[in-house]
Amino acid sequence: MSKLQWNLLFLILIALTSQVSYAGIMEVGTSVSYRSSHIDSNNYQTSFSTTASISYYFWEMSAIELSYTNGVSKVNIKQGTDPSYTILTGFDMYGIDFVLTFASRESAFQPYIKLGAAQMDKEIYREVEGNSKTKIGGSSGTVPSAGIGFKIKLTKTFSIKMSIDSWISDDEDISNVNSDNLDYAARAGISWLF
Repeated sequence: MSKLQWNLLFLILIALTSQVSYAGIMEVGTSVSYRSSHIDSNNYQTSFSTTASISYYFWEMSAIELSYTNGVSKVNIKQGTDPSYTILTGFDMYGIDFVLTFASRESAFQPYIKLGAAQMDKEIYREVEGNSKTKIGGSSGTVPSAGIGFKIKLTKTFSIKMSIDSWISDDEDISNVNSDNLDYAARAGISWLF
């Protein structure tokens, strides 16, 4: 068994021994992620994504989460007097994760981890200043994903949440995880229990 499979088995065993109260609770959440990095006014990168999720708590501290993320990344490059060009990457991710919370539903602070997989569809375009954009690549595949975060309960049913989520960006090379194929996003959002 691989290390990932052992870790997943460990998390499932913890979930199976968790308390059963609050089973059947649903949680709906939404979050955003934004990043901007500038070298100068002509050379910069921005990325923005939104995520919607629904979780089903089958035990008090264990849930299955379904999520959808839509995002875009823009890299603008200009060298000397050459026309600037922009690389646009759009992506959609459909994820399923096992979420393990390390606090009860009544706790004000609720840290959690999650582990799962996502179907990622990516399209890459290049746009040269003054010309139309041209598709230069893309990919589609299922990749492993993981995350760590926390929720701060503001009312009995409403929370704010922060997380760092990570996934492998190249579905053809999941056996060799390194900084070249590992994407991550810091997210902030809200959630409701019902």
